[in-house]
Amino acid sequence: MNFTYYESLSVHLAVELINTLCPVTNTDRLSTPEELRQFLVESEKYVQDLVSEKNRGFDGDAVIAVHRKTVQSWPVRSEDVEIVRSLRKSLRTVFELAREQKAQDTAALLNEQLRISGATPRISWHHGPYHLHFESEEDGCAHWLATTTAMGLAFVLIEYGTERFGICASASCQKAFIDTSKNKSKRYCSEACAHRESVAAFRKRQRSKS
Repeated sequence: MNFTYYESLSVHLAVELINTLCPVTNTDRLSTPEELRQFLVESEKYVQDLVSEKNRGFDGDAVIAVHRKTVQSWPVRSEDVEIVRSLRKSLRTVFELAREQKAQDTAALLNEQLRISGATPRISWHHGPYHLHFESEEDGCAHWLATTTAMGLAFVLIEYGTERFGICASASCQKAFIDTSKNKSKRYCSEACAHRESVAAFRKRQRSKS
């Protein structure tokens, strides 16, 4: 799968946002303005990784500087947390609908999220080749996250279909992930989950033989 820098960032943010709530234990890492701010600050590390990986004609230092300045300039309020948590719930539903191969329902939900967020395409050229943005930095962190994440998942759906949307098959995990494998056969969000389930299945077989 060949994502541009902006697509990679959008998809990464969507998945990371969804996974701030563990569906198994109900542990929530996005309960306060401080936790939301920390989520935004931590996104800079992924921006740095992307810049080094996908430096295709744009100014990497400028990209990092703009991201840092933007994130640090936003006031993060309690109402932002509520908006983002509602967004998170909808994005999780996107993955659940896609897992059931309900492509039109998935598209309809993403369209609704884009409508709610007020996504508006604009051409940017500030730190590289002409490219599209759909978010307004002036409208704050909740708007930025809603628009950015919904557009990222919309891109995946349009370009690659529902098969790329995954929910970890491990009953003790169930994190969302995007399947980037060549044969679209990934069942677990990580090697750790795959190994743990493999070991558990092996032990179960051994017990049944004894």
